[in-house]
Amino acid sequence: MLVNPIHPNSAASAAPGFPVPAVTDAQMQAALKQRERLQEIASLGLTSPGTDRILQDACTEAANALGLPIGLVTVVLDEAQHFAAQHGLQGWMEEANGTPVEWSFCRFSVATKEEFVVEDAEHHALVQQNPLVTMDGLRCYAGIPLISSRGFALGSFCVAGTESRRFSDSDLMTLRGFAVTAIARIEARRLPAND
Repeated sequence: MLVNPIHPNSAASAAPGFPVPAVTDAQMQAALKQRERLQEIASLGLTSPGTDRILQDACTEAANALGLPIGLVTVVLDEAQHFAAQHGLQGWMEEANGTPVEWSFCRFSVATKEEFVVEDAEHHALVQQNPLVTMDGLRCYAGIPLISSRGFALGSFCVAGTESRRFSDSDLMTLRGFAVTAIARIEARRLPAND
């Protein structure tokens, strides 16, 4: 296995600078099912119905800035991925407002608390058999983990598209800026603790 010098615990990917997360199924399940993380999601009201206009606008602006059709704020639960805000989804994903957790690209960022970038999903070892790739035509993805002030990875601020593409350092810097905006807005939603 090749080791990426920037992320020594991650295997090197085919694309320079974008490591493939080195996470086992057991580590993935432990991260997704962590009770304190799920309680944090609940305390932030992230699966409540209704659209947050600021998050919605950030998704639209990010997709437009990177020239991609899809922008999302995702919340990765233990059994499902919920879209807290979205731009550009159509069909069953828009109606369901989420995906099964096993299909979630964002779960890798939740498990590792690191950015996850896929420039060519058809040739990426972790996602090439994913139904979002094989049936829905997803080809590229870049996600920044949304980490709460209490240190829990909630989901990702991400963009995606139906054509393979390179993501530059500038693209990722732009995406990180939107992620900062999103997490600030999410933190503002924190429900008061019951004493």
